[in-house]
Amino acid sequence: MVDTSADNTSLKSQYAAQITADLERNSAEHERLSSEVTALQQKLSVLENNRALLRSMRQTLGDEAIGDIPGNADVSSSQDGASAARKSTELPAARRPKKQADTTSGRQKEAGSGRRRAKRVREAGVPTLRELVRDDLTQHREPRSAAEVTAALAQALPDREVKATVVRSTLESLVAKGEAHRTKQQKSVFYAAATPNAAVGEAAPSETPAS
Repeated sequence: MVDTSADNTSLKSQYAAQITADLERNSAEHERLSSEVTALQQKLSVLENNRALLRSMRQTLGDEAIGDIPGNADVSSSQDGASAARKSTELPAARRPKKQADTTSGRQKEAGSGRRRAKRVREAGVPTLRELVRDDLTQHREPRSAAEVTAALAQALPDREVKATVVRSTLESLVAKGEAHRTKQQKSVFYAAATPNAAVGEAAPSETPAS
């Protein structure tokens, strides 16, 4: 007869060895994944802190040109964005230049209409925004920010729409033509009217004859 007890003992030993090896592999994999999850959680925490800091800085700057930062994007929103990007790249090349041409034409039309409005204002004897901004700087000796000039004009002209972006562009135009000075204090920009003495001082070197 065959000794079945010895065979059973050998088979149990093989099963035990196999189970022990599997358990060791499972433990190693569990430890590896746990460490990766911990690292990812730390990275996520850093990203969330950076997001909060950047939002706070954006609110402090008050820049309306920056679009809203999206909230926590889930997997579906990321997939939708990727799908939209693929659709955009798959559009025929002939259609995209047409859209760009339409945009350029629209800008040219807006610029033309703006010049026509300025011409009608001059013909009607109404002071232009450029004149109003320059007068405001002249009346105040202290440098003023674009927001302060906008607030003053809006209060003085309640029936006239005064936009901060337009006022800032007008101030920069005055600076470019030497009719105003621009100074920067920390993160704020201030403007002041150019004095006649400063204009003469700038013009004097060009009037000196060459030796």
